[in-house]
Amino acid sequence: MFEVFLHRRVLKFLENLREKDKKKVFQAIEKLSDPFSQPYEKLRGKKNIYRIVVGNYRIIYHVDKKNKIVSVLLVDKRERVYDRL
Repeated sequence: MFEVFLHRRVLKFLENLREKDKKKVFQAIEKLSDPFSQPYEKLRGKKNIYRIVVGNYRIIYHVDKKNKIVSVLLVDKRERVYDRL
């Protein structure tokens, strides 16, 4: 099991989501304690950076396998998320 940390900009973004969307995103983030248990995709050109899809939102996270840490770097809508990396 991995320890999951959320970047403060992720927390700030989630504060403004509708409750229905917030619940879905938090459920996906909770599952990141086993980061490879759900459908994910490695981002090209980035080392140990992955994404998962939750509806119209993308969760971008870094996996440190050695220290067993998952850092959620960014959550945003599909249209904007990759511009913010």
